[in-house]
Amino acid sequence: METPTHVGCFNLLLLGWLAMAPGVAGAEELPRPLLRPGNVDLRVEAAASLLPLSLEAGATVEAGVLPIAAGTLSLGAELGANLCALACWVPNLFSERDTSRWDLSVVGRLGYHFTVTNRNYSRMDLFGVLLGGVLEPHTTVTAPGYRFEGRGRGAVLGLGMGGNYFPSASRFFLGFEARLRFSTGTYALTLTRGTYDFTEDDRRWLQLGLSTAFFVGVRLF
Repeated sequence: METPTHVGCFNLLLLGWLAMAPGVAGAEELPRPLLRPGNVDLRVEAAASLLPLSLEAGATVEAGVLPIAAGTLSLGAELGANLCALACWVPNLFSERDTSRWDLSVVGRLGYHFTVTNRNYSRMDLFGVLLGGVLEPHTTVTAPGYRFEGRGRGAVLGLGMGGNYFPSASRFFLGFEARLRFSTGTYALTLTRGTYDFTEDDRRWLQLGLSTAFFVGVRLF
């Protein structure tokens, strides 16, 4: 025989289930690999830039913040370093003037993550991203009669696209990202040896980089 207490408990459980059901159904609409609101991804990457030919390394953190349509809006930050490789090394072979260059950058990321229904991509979290931040280039030029160093700072803008691949039902993933970035500015130059008259080309720097990054990462939350 049911008592008022039993009936009251049953009604409370039923109301609780009805209240939770829309949230559960909404969560099931988003495939697991998709970066969802509240998820945080951390990744470490290595990259090769084609314009100019250089090497890159960095780390990125990205968080899902807002569901939009079938995907998720994300915000993130990236710390990176770039070393001028063949673009500097090859000209140095044919000149008495030796030039080295490396850059540091701190970049904000505004992205949109989504998935596709094709089962071949069922483990992929795809994304497009807008980039904006600060680039700090450093250069050293050495010649028989002089040596000088330069340091600059300027805004960097760009865009990219890529994907995260989850090979198993774990938090770890592999990924890639292709991106195009642009930055320009002037160096503050310091002569450290000899005598030399700086030219406008010496003072100005231009970065137009097309790079492909490969990375490993973990979904922290």
